[in-house]
Amino acid sequence: MSVTTIDFAPELFNPLFYRLKKADTRFVINYGGSGSGKSFTQTQHEIIKAIQRKETILITRKYASTLKHSVIALTRRILIDWNLAHLYTENKSDQVFTFAHNGSQIIFKGLDDTEKIKSIAGITRIWMEEANEFSQDDFNQLNLRLRGRENLQLTMTFNPIDENHWIKKLFFDAHQYEDQTTILKTTYRDNRFIDEAYTQELERYARIDENYHRIYALGEWGVIDEARIFPTWEYRDFPEDPKLTVVLGLDFGYSQDPTAVCRTTIKNGDIYLDEVIYQTGLNNADIARLIRQDGYHGEPVVCDSAEPKSIDDLKRMGIKALPADKGKGSVNAGIDYLKRNIVYVSPRSKNIERENLHYRWKKDRMGNFLPVPEDAHNHIIDAARYSLSLGLHERRPQKLDGVFF
Repeated sequence: MSVTTIDFAPELFNPLFYRLKKADTRFVINYGGSGSGKSFTQTQHEIIKAIQRKETILITRKYASTLKHSVIALTRRILIDWNLAHLYTENKSDQVFTFAHNGSQIIFKGLDDTEKIKSIAGITRIWMEEANEFSQDDFNQLNLRLRGRENLQLTMTFNPIDENHWIKKLFFDAHQYEDQTTILKTTYRDNRFIDEAYTQELERYARIDENYHRIYALGEWGVIDEARIFPTWEYRDFPEDPKLTVVLGLDFGYSQDPTAVCRTTIKNGDIYLDEVIYQTGLNNADIARLIRQDGYHGEPVVCDSAEPKSIDDLKRMGIKALPADKGKGSVNAGIDYLKRNIVYVSPRSKNIERENLHYRWKKDRMGNFLPVPEDAHNHIIDAARYSLSLGLHERRPQKLDGVFF
């Protein structure tokens, strides 16, 4: 059997795969809730396209730094799982997979490097992963790259987080490309590989946050309302400058709530946030290990002061842990500090983006806003707030609790 007619076993695929196979329009909108298998299935689809016919496939995200641990790793994993590693070579520096038998290439680029994308000739397929991160101008530029033959296709995958997004206006409301578009919506119920724990977690949001459940469980367009505490923060790479003071914040969690760790620094008066840990089921030894694994260099780690025993544990493990200032009014003071400054979020910090989207002020029975935030969607935002609570970014090195910072 030739490589172009490989018989892929049906049990490898979700039903979405067969819907993608039938989609012959220029544009494909592959959207819906979390855990629906959108990205995994789209990766399978692009790999098979590359194997069966000569294609030049561009897989892009808004920021190049997010590719390595997402779609590149996923593409490599699927090819290895399918015992097809012999079919391709990988140029890790250029982020290109080449298939020798027919000359197909899968090229991974971030749209923060537009000049390199302009230099790629003969693109036949484009996949915009996390398409909600892109601007309409980004889409227009990518669309112009598809030319020169029939059966060209541009696919977008995303969670529908904002009903005011340009994708909804262009493809769902204005129907500008109606005759050229296939719209495929899926939720976790369409993923036959999803585990029961993840299913329960998504269903739990129905009792916690209606809008969050609407987006990530039901795959419906989210409603962004005036109750949001922070505006949408821009993405920007975390500055790796040894002259800058870096402080970590830690919000403890375990079973229901995640442990969250956030790196912060201040450069030219602007605040930078970078997600380090966001995971349930971690004990203190796990936390210390993961902090070190992320490149810990002895920076202070400002922790939720409600967990003094955990703070002591981390100290014994060599982490420079100390309690946050959680005095009266500290939550609102921290919120006010973040609101009064320009804040940038690193591209890998998806849970910061997610929490920010849903972090809201409480309302009274009459629907009036109260100056008190809801105690939800705030784990890594609290971690960021803790890291800023002691003013360590502005201070000279000093001795705190027996350790010099």
